[in-house]
Amino acid sequence: MSRRRYVAALTVVTLAVATASATGAAAKTAKKKPAPLKTMKGSYSATLVPDPTMEVQGQLGHVCDNTNPESANSKTITLPGNGTLHVVLDSPDPTGTNNTDWDLVVLDAAGNEIDHSDSPTSHEETYDPGLKKGKVTIKVCNLAGAPNGTVNYTYTYR
Repeated sequence: MSRRRYVAALTVVTLAVATASATGAAAKTAKKKPAPLKTMKGSYSATLVPDPTMEVQGQLGHVCDNTNPESANSKTITLPGNGTLHVVLDSPDPTGTNNTDWDLVVLDAAGNEIDHSDSPTSHEETYDPGLKKGKVTIKVCNLAGAPNGTVNYTYTYR
């Protein structure tokens, strides 16, 4: 083999090895796309009698700690992965005066409060990012409202 052919063959082999190495390195440094977000949605109705004694408990930091058990409703849901829970409670105000009042609490599996909404109306809403896979309880209570409320929740996770 002549020196010229040997140099040409060596150049081709060197270029092929360099190209393969660069392609392999690029493949190793390429980041994987994150898995798409999934959504779990649910809705339920609650029919509860008013219990105005809960207003005092709420002012003491004990939202939905009621005297009358017929004034509160709890629903446990299982979160399938880490994500964000958004809960909305609405109860109609038949008078149109916005003088009704319901409250909402989100509890972890041990019964500790994660979040709550206790506005002076019957529209309550919580938004909780960073929740872990597991069980949570949505608790709603009627302080001074119409007897019917609707809870909608959306859990967005990977």
